Amino acid sequence: MLNIIYDASILTNIFYKDSGRSGIFFAALNIFNELKKRKDVNLSLYFAPENYADGAKLKQDIYPDCHYAQDMSKFHLLGKMCRFLKRLYSRFYNHTRLRKIFALSLECFYFVYRRTIKITKKEKESCDIFFSPVFNVPDFVRHFPNIRPFTFVYDFIPLRFPQYYPNGKPLVSVIMESAKNGDFFFFDSMSAKQDARFFFPSIVKDNAAVIPLAANENFRRITEQEITEKIRNKYHIPREKKYIFSLCTLEPRKNLIRAVSAFLIFIEKNKIDDLVWVMGGSAWASFVSMLNDAGKSWDKEKIVRAGYVDDSDLPVLYSNAEWFVYTSQYEGFGLPPLEAMQCGCPVITSNNSSLPEVVGDAGIMIDWDDEEQHIQSYEKFYFNESLRKEYGQKGLKRAKNFSWKKTVNQIISVMENNKCRN
Repeated sequence: MLNIIYDASILTNIFYKDSGRSGIFFAALNIFNELKKRKDVNLSLYFAPENYADGAKLKQDIYPDCHYAQDMSKFHLLGKMCRFLKRLYSRFYNHTRLRKIFALSLECFYFVYRRTIKITKKEKESCDIFFSPVFNVPDFVRHFPNIRPFTFVYDFIPLRFPQYYPNGKPLVSVIMESAKNGDFFFFDSMSAKQDARFFFPSIVKDNAAVIPLAANENFRRITEQEITEKIRNKYHIPREKKYIFSLCTLEPRKNLIRAVSAFLIFIEKNKIDDLVWVMGGSAWASFVSMLNDAGKSWDKEKIVRAGYVDDSDLPVLYSNAEWFVYTSQYEGFGLPPLEAMQCGCPVITSNNSSLPEVVGDAGIMIDWDDEEQHIQSYEKFYFNESLRKEYGQKGLKRAKNFSWKKTVNQIISVMENNKCRN
């Protein structure tokens, strides 16, 4: 039996529909949900001070039956006040004076939490493992030789492309630089592990394992007409048009401007008027400006803004797309292509970093920076229905290699074999 303290701090993002609900959030959530099912694991939840108020709400509203490493029976009023201040801080973020007042107030709450909300003595003495699915390991863990820290690290992209991350030290650097002897690391791809060994050769040696992620089981093929029409109407997708789907942020590494520019060239070149690009998850004003800078104009008849897409709607959008485009410059893993494949949607993606590990031969793989290869891949899928069906079937088959149960089985196996510090 493994006794695990799980850092559930990121799970508090479940209350917010914003950028905090990223692929890493869903990875941490799915790993937790699988761990919770295990009969060979005693699981206790830990929250960092800045997440304690939301952690108390998580216990009250979502996971009342879970065991908590901290005493969650007190400070409910303080927790409500803290959540209220966090909402005010977000609401008045652009008001410099008010933002500073709310930030200072929040720091006072965190100061109180750090000194009053502690890991129970029982947890400190009985725990084998502290598992962080996202953040760096808290200092208190280092003081207990019976507890071995395990941390999941997803990518080293801020170190590979520092030009895209100019503000502050990246979290991955904080995690790795705070590591001590005895720490163990999980990486979601061989590509990420190789990056770790390149950037931190003195830290990552034999204390690491590759554990692939998975798509949630909710990602399945959904093509029922009534459901499809409802989602099309919700995201303003013209009924008479077929569509390509993309889902990513607007950060340059995602390569969205090039992919969309190539689409506009493709439909103009081939005089296509029955196809639109449905774009999920992007900052719209910035996108229009950047597209104009690339010499292309936004046309609402050709590019549909979906914006933030509800989790429950994604399987329908994937399932009914002609194909999915995800030609990123670099990825630590790349969940969206796997989600698309699990819905039977043909995929076009890049041939770099971790993406070949995920997609294999189940998608068309191209150079991320080659516009002509983008256009050619669009033409292959558009003019060949049988090819789309072939890749849709390949994707479904490939996706069966991944599951959260398999991921957690591997995590537990590694923990069992490495729970004692060297």
